[in-house]
This record gives sequence, structure tokens and C-alpha cells, in this order.
Amino acid sequence: MKNILRTIAKGVILLSILLTVNACNNTDDISEIFNGRTWYLTYIKESNGQHYPKNGQLYSISFKNESFEARMPNGTTITGKWYADGGASHIFHFRNIEKNGNISGDAIAEKMYGIIDKASSYDGDTNWLQIKQDKETYMQFYNK
Repeated sequence: MKNILRTIAKGVILLSILLTVNACNNTDDISEIFNGRTWYLTYIKESNGQHYPKNGQLYSISFKNESFEARMPNGTTITGKWYADGGASHIFHFRNIEKNGNISGDAIAEKMYGIIDKASSYDGDTNWLQIKQDKETYMQFYNK
């Protein structure tokens, strides 16, 4: 009986160690979140409130390898390169940013461009994504 209890106790300890090690993983799978995905804008958050796309207007951003393409309803695109660090800091930056078309007069597109230009971090998983300029300013996306 003592041998059975010792075996069970060892099993419980081993299981506890395995669960603890698994729970301490502070890194995100960048490939799973970004590569090959298209994300659709839900809203833009700023210190003075939230801004939503009008009904039927789709704003999206796609990531492939190191490149990205943000699409506006009028056909304008914003392209360039991106970098993310899946560690605890969730650092995120865009670089080599180019506008292909006109965003003037489209408040959502102008705000997206501003956040893309000053992005500093991200948060999310494979279902939702926030690209942040700072604590109070970010774009929130969903994955269809």
C-alpha cells in the first residue's frame, strides 16, 4: 500500500512540475499570430474615445513573412515591413512605410496610418489583435 501511495505522490509531483513549466512560457508564437493572416479593424481607441468604421467599410491588415499591407475601403494601401518580439514586452514596429493612394478625408485611414507610423507594441492572440501606439492609442482587429 505504501508503494502505491509513493507512486501516486511522485506522479502528482511530476504532473505539477510539468504544468508549472508549461504555464511559465511568456512568449507568443509570432508566426501563428501574424504570418499569413488578414486582420479586420474593429475600432480605433484614443484617449478621447473610440472610432468605428462605418457599416460595410472594411479596413484590414495582412502580414506575410516580414511584409504587411493595410487596405482601406477606397483601395488605398499602406505597405512596408514589420517586426514583432513575442517576449513579455510584445515590442512591435513597422518600417519602410509607403502610402499607395489617398487617405485624406478618411478619418479612420488617417488614424490607422498614424498608429502604423508610431506603433510600439502589440497584444492579442489568433482571435484578436491590438497594435498599439501607446497605452491609450491602439487599433483593435479581429480574425474572420
